[in-house]
Amino acid sequence: MTRSRSLLRVSAGVVMSGTPSSATLNYTEFTQHVTLTLMTALWSLLAAPAGAVATTLIGVFAGSVVSRRAQDRHWVRDQVAATCARVLRESSGVLVDLSEMEASRPDSVAQGVVLPTTIDWRPWNEALSMVNLVAEKDIAEAAHALDEQIWRLHTIVKRGLAPEESWLVLRLRVESAQNHFITTARRQLSLAGDPLRRFSGRPAPDDPIWTS
Repeated sequence: MTRSRSLLRVSAGVVMSGTPSSATLNYTEFTQHVTLTLMTALWSLLAAPAGAVATTLIGVFAGSVVSRRAQDRHWVRDQVAATCARVLRESSGVLVDLSEMEASRPDSVAQGVVLPTTIDWRPWNEALSMVNLVAEKDIAEAAHALDEQIWRLHTIVKRGLAPEESWLVLRLRVESAQNHFITTARRQLSLAGDPLRRFSGRPAPDDPIWTS
């Protein structure tokens, strides 16, 4: 038995040549050293694929986060654009209704006598609510300024225009507020963002075409 263990220590020293004190390694130390060497080699083999998988997963996750944020920004931008279009559409509709209300005022009703309104305000109020919900502060404030001009014109139309008041001038105040709203919205929605020099081709109220 003693001779067998001596041979085993010598064999261990031959197999594990280059290791510290190989000639004196006993059986337990030899087994532990071999196990440690095998585990180190195994972890080395597993580490590279695991690292590659982890890198891939991190890249996929980061890409999905960036893509989701971009989609959210596009969704919000589309919602704001649709809301701004609705504000312009409904405000133009209210302006037409006010014009018809003024034109249909009976001549027998004296100026200053307030008539009940014939306008359905629900679509316009819904458009304002959507602006307050999704638009930025500048756009919402421009919509509120437009709403104020509509309120003022509506009040004048209900009591009838005074002789010195002109419908074209009064309407121009609402249209100017509409144009300001467009300019404000373009700064956020337009790719160029540059302001428009004109908003329509209609001649100005003081153009001779209106008096000729």
